[in-house]
Amino acid sequence: MDIYNTLNNLQNRLFNFKVVQLPKRKQFTLKEVSAHCTENDCWMVIKDLVYDFTEFIREHPGGSDIMLEYAGTDATMAFADKPHSLDAWMILEKYLVGELVLEERMFENTASS
Repeated sequence: MDIYNTLNNLQNRLFNFKVVQLPKRKQFTLKEVSAHCTENDCWMVIKDLVYDFTEFIREHPGGSDIMLEYAGTDATMAFADKPHSLDAWMILEKYLVGELVLEERMFENTASS
């Protein structure tokens, strides 16, 4: 009987386990992102995720000009084609503000929906 109670107790714990769902990211269209295309308001899309690089643009090691060239656009290919360190990829999280709407995404595994 003791094993039965143990299994029953385990089953109750497993079925009462509550899964916490992460909040969904805010969604933007490419048109909305395109409005953020200046040195004082610089957004970009990289792999379907939307980043606000306004605070970072002056700190970019390659200069602000290259950032402004892609401001308000999908900069995925430009970012991937240039030699960026692992730290550069990791720092993206700090500037993440959302993701593209489902209809405008090009990648399958980067968005939260």
